[in-house]
Amino acid sequence: MTNDRDNERLKDVRKLKKILKLVPADRKDIAEKLIVEISFVAETLADLREKIKENGTVDHFKQGKQEFLRESPALKSYNTTIQRYSLLYKQLTDLLPPPEVDSKKKNEVLDFITKQG
Repeated sequence: MTNDRDNERLKDVRKLKKILKLVPADRKDIAEKLIVEISFVAETLADLREKIKENGTVDHFKQGKQEFLRESPALKSYNTTIQRYSLLYKQLTDLLPPPEVDSKKKNEVLDFITKQG
């Protein structure tokens, strides 16, 4: 199991390193730090996912005389962490230069729009 997780993590890091190559030099330090955080958060998400699979999405909670079902703490952490993961990825992709638009395609789109109007 750990071997599979390590292999998966290495694949993810390789993909992120490919993205790093596209980041302009003046932003590489920030991108590298984001990649470290993304990797950590991805590992945390994998751990939380395993706990959710093992224990389910609800938890039996007892405090004194009160007993009830509540959202699993692992699920709650997972939901919060996945949002942070998405934000980190967005920050990383925002460091990339804007994609180059082919001027021919751009003109074709403008021609199409003006013909419709």
